[in-house]
Amino acid sequence: MSSQKFPRKKYDTPLHPWKETRIKSERELMKKYGLKNHKEVWKAKTYLGKHREQARELLAKLGTASPQAKKESDQLLLHLSRMGIVAMGASLDDVLALDTESVLSRRLQTLVYLKGYSSTPYQARQLISHGHVAVKGKKVTIPSYMVAKEEETQIQYTIRSPLNELSHPARPKGEAYKTEQAMPLKAPGEDKPVVVVPPKQEPAAIVATAAQPEAVVPVPAPAPPATEKPAEEKPDAKPKEHPKKEKKTEEGV
Repeated sequence: MSSQKFPRKKYDTPLHPWKETRIKSERELMKKYGLKNHKEVWKAKTYLGKHREQARELLAKLGTASPQAKKESDQLLLHLSRMGIVAMGASLDDVLALDTESVLSRRLQTLVYLKGYSSTPYQARQLISHGHVAVKGKKVTIPSYMVAKEEETQIQYTIRSPLNELSHPARPKGEAYKTEQAMPLKAPGEDKPVVVVPPKQEPAAIVATAAQPEAVVPVPAPAPPATEKPAEEKPDAKPKEHPKKEKKTEEGV
Protein backbone atom coordinates (compact mmCIF):
# COMPACT_ATOMS: atom_id res chain seq x y z
CA MET A 1 0.00 0.00 0.00
CA SER A 2 1.04 3.58 -0.58
CA SER A 3 0.79 6.41 1.89
CA GLN A 4 0.59 10.18 1.62
CA LYS A 5 4.19 10.46 2.75
CA PHE A 6 5.52 7.78 0.40
CA PRO A 7 3.31 7.79 -2.72
CA ARG A 8 3.48 5.01 -5.27
CA LYS A 9 5.48 5.59 -8.40
CA LYS A 10 3.49 6.66 -11.44
CA TYR A 11 5.88 5.13 -13.95
CA ASP A 12 7.60 1.85 -14.67
CA THR A 13 11.38 1.69 -14.85
CA PRO A 14 13.08 -0.29 -17.63
CA LEU A 15 13.93 -3.90 -16.93
CA HIS A 16 17.58 -3.46 -17.89
CA PRO A 17 19.04 -0.06 -16.86
CA TRP A 18 22.16 -0.08 -19.09
CA LYS A 19 21.02 -0.81 -22.65
CA GLU A 20 22.83 1.42 -25.09
CA THR A 21 20.12 1.54 -27.76
CA ARG A 22 17.40 2.46 -25.27
CA ILE A 23 19.53 5.15 -23.59
CA LYS A 24 20.44 6.65 -26.97
CA SER A 25 16.79 6.81 -28.12
CA GLU A 26 15.69 8.35 -24.82
CA ARG A 27 18.39 11.00 -25.01
CA GLU A 28 17.21 11.95 -28.49
CA LEU A 29 13.67 12.40 -27.14
CA MET A 30 14.98 14.47 -24.22
CA LYS A 31 16.83 16.77 -26.60
CA LYS A 32 13.92 17.07 -29.02
CA TYR A 33 11.21 17.83 -26.42
CA GLY A 34 13.38 19.61 -23.82
CA LEU A 35 12.87 17.02 -21.08
CA LYS A 36 14.65 17.19 -17.76
CA ASN A 37 15.67 13.55 -17.29
CA HIS A 38 14.86 9.98 -18.36
CA LYS A 39 12.09 9.77 -15.81
CA GLU A 40 9.82 11.95 -17.95
CA VAL A 41 10.28 9.58 -20.87
CA TRP A 42 9.38 6.64 -18.64
CA LYS A 43 6.21 8.43 -17.51
CA ALA A 44 5.11 8.92 -21.12
CA LYS A 45 5.83 5.26 -21.93
CA THR A 46 3.85 4.11 -18.88
CA TYR A 47 0.90 6.36 -19.81
CA LEU A 48 0.87 4.95 -23.34
CA GLY A 49 1.45 1.37 -22.19
CA LYS A 50 -1.66 1.36 -19.99
CA HIS A 51 -3.89 2.46 -22.87
CA ARG A 52 -2.33 -0.03 -25.27
CA GLU A 53 -2.81 -2.85 -22.77
CA GLN A 54 -6.46 -1.89 -22.39
CA ALA A 55 -6.86 -1.79 -26.17
CA ARG A 56 -5.41 -5.32 -26.51
CA GLU A 57 -7.81 -6.69 -23.91
CA LEU A 58 -10.78 -5.02 -25.60
CA LEU A 59 -9.80 -6.39 -29.00
CA ALA A 60 -9.91 -9.90 -27.55
CA LYS A 61 -13.34 -9.28 -25.99
CA LEU A 62 -14.89 -7.72 -29.08
CA GLY A 63 -14.93 -11.15 -30.76
CA THR A 64 -17.45 -12.36 -28.18
CA ALA A 65 -19.93 -9.57 -29.08
CA SER A 66 -19.96 -8.31 -25.51
CA PRO A 67 -21.87 -5.01 -25.11
CA GLN A 68 -19.63 -4.03 -22.19
CA ALA A 69 -16.51 -4.41 -24.33
CA LYS A 70 -18.06 -2.21 -27.02
CA LYS A 71 -18.90 0.44 -24.43
CA GLU A 72 -15.40 0.42 -22.93
CA SER A 73 -13.73 0.63 -26.34
CA ASP A 74 -15.87 3.63 -27.29
CA GLN A 75 -14.97 5.33 -24.01
CA LEU A 76 -11.27 4.68 -24.54
CA LEU A 77 -11.31 6.07 -28.08
CA LEU A 78 -13.35 9.08 -26.97
CA HIS A 79 -10.86 9.85 -24.20
CA LEU A 80 -7.85 9.60 -26.51
CA SER A 81 -9.54 11.74 -29.16
CA ARG A 82 -10.35 14.43 -26.58
CA MET A 83 -6.72 14.45 -25.53
CA GLY A 84 -5.67 14.84 -29.17
CA ILE A 85 -3.65 11.61 -29.20
CA VAL A 86 -5.77 9.91 -31.89
CA ALA A 87 -8.09 11.38 -34.52
CA MET A 88 -11.87 11.16 -34.43
CA GLY A 89 -13.16 7.88 -35.82
CA ALA A 90 -10.00 5.95 -34.92
CA SER A 91 -10.07 2.27 -34.02
CA LEU A 92 -8.31 0.14 -31.43
CA ASP A 93 -5.71 -0.81 -34.02
CA ASP A 94 -4.73 2.85 -34.25
CA VAL A 95 -4.19 2.88 -30.47
CA LEU A 96 -1.80 -0.06 -30.76
CA ALA A 97 0.15 1.81 -33.46
CA LEU A 98 0.90 4.80 -31.22
CA ASP A 99 4.42 5.59 -30.06
CA THR A 100 5.94 7.63 -27.23
CA GLU A 101 6.15 10.82 -29.28
CA SER A 102 2.37 10.90 -29.69
CA VAL A 103 2.14 11.41 -25.92
CA LEU A 104 5.11 13.78 -25.58
CA SER A 105 3.63 16.04 -28.28
CA ARG A 106 0.57 16.71 -26.08
CA ARG A 107 2.56 18.07 -23.15
CA LEU A 108 2.12 21.74 -22.28
CA GLN A 109 5.83 22.36 -22.69
CA THR A 110 5.75 21.10 -26.28
CA LEU A 111 2.64 23.05 -27.27
CA VAL A 112 3.98 26.30 -25.79
CA TYR A 113 7.02 25.94 -28.03
CA LEU A 114 5.05 24.88 -31.13
CA LYS A 115 2.67 27.82 -30.78
CA GLY A 116 5.58 30.26 -30.72
CA TYR A 117 5.40 31.46 -27.13
CA SER A 118 9.05 30.46 -26.59
CA SER A 119 12.17 30.23 -28.69
CA THR A 120 13.21 26.75 -27.55
CA PRO A 121 11.60 23.84 -25.68
CA TYR A 122 13.91 24.56 -22.74
CA GLN A 123 12.69 28.16 -22.57
CA ALA A 124 9.11 26.86 -22.66
CA ARG A 125 9.82 24.73 -19.60
CA GLN A 126 11.31 27.72 -17.81
CA LEU A 127 8.33 29.97 -18.60
CA ILE A 128 5.87 27.36 -17.34
CA SER A 129 7.82 26.70 -14.15
CA HIS A 130 8.03 30.44 -13.40
CA GLY A 131 4.28 30.93 -13.83
CA HIS A 132 4.14 32.82 -17.15
CA VAL A 133 1.76 30.44 -18.97
CA ALA A 134 -1.98 30.00 -18.44
CA VAL A 135 -4.48 27.50 -19.84
CA LYS A 136 -8.12 28.63 -20.03
CA GLY A 137 -7.21 31.69 -17.95
CA LYS A 138 -5.63 29.65 -15.10
CA LYS A 139 -1.91 29.59 -14.38
CA VAL A 140 -0.29 26.19 -14.90
CA THR A 141 3.20 25.52 -13.54
CA ILE A 142 3.52 21.85 -14.59
CA PRO A 143 5.45 21.35 -17.85
CA SER A 144 4.15 17.76 -18.21
CA TYR A 145 0.49 18.86 -18.07
CA MET A 146 -1.46 16.95 -20.74
CA VAL A 147 -3.38 19.50 -22.79
CA ALA A 148 -6.78 18.48 -24.09
CA LYS A 149 -7.75 19.25 -27.66
CA GLU A 150 -10.25 21.94 -26.65
CA GLU A 151 -7.65 23.61 -24.42
CA GLU A 152 -5.03 23.82 -27.14
CA THR A 153 -6.37 27.13 -28.50
CA GLN A 154 -6.59 28.69 -25.02
CA ILE A 155 -2.88 28.65 -24.16
CA GLN A 156 -1.56 32.14 -23.50
CA TYR A 157 0.57 34.22 -21.18
CA THR A 158 -0.78 35.02 -17.75
CA ILE A 159 -2.29 38.44 -17.18
CA ARG A 160 0.48 39.63 -14.86
CA SER A 161 3.31 38.25 -16.99
CA PRO A 162 5.71 40.93 -18.32
CA LEU A 163 5.94 38.92 -21.56
CA ASN A 164 2.64 40.45 -22.66
CA GLU A 165 4.62 43.54 -23.67
CA LEU A 166 5.78 43.48 -27.28
CA SER A 167 9.13 45.03 -26.38
CA HIS A 168 10.11 42.39 -23.83
CA PRO A 169 13.55 40.98 -24.75
CA ALA A 170 12.64 37.39 -23.78
CA ARG A 171 9.65 37.36 -26.09
CA PRO A 172 10.29 35.27 -29.23
CA LYS A 173 10.42 37.01 -32.58
CA GLY A 174 9.32 34.09 -34.77
CA GLU A 175 6.85 34.46 -37.62
CA ALA A 176 4.47 31.92 -36.08
CA TYR A 177 4.22 33.97 -32.91
CA LYS A 178 3.69 37.23 -34.82
CA THR A 179 0.84 35.82 -36.90
CA GLU A 180 -0.84 34.30 -33.88
CA GLN A 181 -0.56 37.42 -31.72
CA ALA A 182 -1.66 39.76 -34.53
CA MET A 183 -5.28 38.62 -34.25
CA PRO A 184 -7.79 41.45 -33.60
CA LEU A 185 -9.06 41.89 -30.09
CA LYS A 186 -12.66 41.04 -29.30
CA ALA A 187 -14.82 42.64 -26.66
CA PRO A 188 -16.45 40.28 -24.15
CA GLY A 189 -19.80 39.06 -25.45
CA GLU A 190 -19.23 40.32 -28.99
CA ASP A 191 -18.23 38.44 -32.12
CA LYS A 192 -17.00 41.44 -34.06
CA PRO A 193 -13.40 42.51 -33.52
CA VAL A 194 -12.77 45.81 -31.81
CA VAL A 195 -10.92 48.18 -34.14
CA VAL A 196 -9.05 50.94 -32.35
CA VAL A 197 -9.12 54.12 -34.50
CA PRO A 198 -6.93 57.10 -33.54
CA PRO A 199 -8.75 60.42 -33.00
CA LYS A 200 -9.06 62.43 -36.22
CA GLN A 201 -8.37 66.17 -36.42
CA GLU A 202 -11.25 68.44 -37.38
CA PRO A 203 -11.26 69.66 -41.02
CA ALA A 204 -11.40 73.34 -40.03
CA ALA A 205 -8.30 73.03 -37.94
CA ILE A 206 -6.49 71.25 -40.75
CA VAL A 207 -7.36 74.01 -43.26
CA ALA A 208 -6.33 76.73 -40.84
CA THR A 209 -2.97 75.17 -40.19
CA ALA A 210 -2.40 74.62 -43.92
CA ALA A 211 -3.29 78.24 -44.86
CA GLN A 212 -0.99 79.85 -42.33
CA PRO A 213 2.63 80.12 -43.47
CA GLU A 214 5.25 78.77 -41.25
CA ALA A 215 6.50 81.34 -38.80
CA VAL A 216 10.14 82.30 -39.23
CA VAL A 217 11.86 82.50 -35.93
CA PRO A 218 14.84 84.90 -36.02
CA VAL A 219 18.02 83.22 -34.95
CA PRO A 220 19.89 85.40 -32.44
CA ALA A 221 23.43 86.29 -33.31
CA PRO A 222 26.04 84.44 -31.36
CA ALA A 223 27.23 86.32 -28.35
CA PRO A 224 30.91 87.42 -28.38
CA PRO A 225 33.13 85.20 -26.33
CA ALA A 226 33.47 86.41 -22.81
CA THR A 227 36.92 87.80 -22.11
CA GLU A 228 38.43 86.81 -18.88
CA LYS A 229 39.07 89.72 -16.56
CA PRO A 230 42.58 89.97 -15.20
CA ALA A 231 42.73 88.85 -11.68
CA GLU A 232 43.09 91.77 -9.31
CA GLU A 233 46.35 91.84 -7.51
CA LYS A 234 45.87 91.52 -3.84
CA PRO A 235 48.28 93.12 -1.47
CA ASP A 236 50.77 90.73 -0.12
CA ALA A 237 49.68 89.68 3.28
CA LYS A 238 52.52 89.57 5.72
CA PRO A 239 52.89 86.16 7.22
CA LYS A 240 52.05 86.03 10.80
CA GLU A 241 55.04 85.33 12.89
CA HIS A 242 54.89 82.90 15.70
CA PRO A 243 54.57 84.70 19.06
CA LYS A 244 57.62 82.88 20.44
CA LYS A 245 59.75 84.09 17.53
CA GLU A 246 58.60 87.70 18.09
CA LYS A 247 59.72 87.61 21.69
CA LYS A 248 63.15 86.32 20.68
CA THR A 249 63.61 89.10 18.15
CA GLU A 250 62.69 91.80 20.66
CA GLU A 251 65.14 90.46 23.18
CA GLY A 252 67.84 90.30 20.56
CA VAL A 253 67.27 94.00 19.67
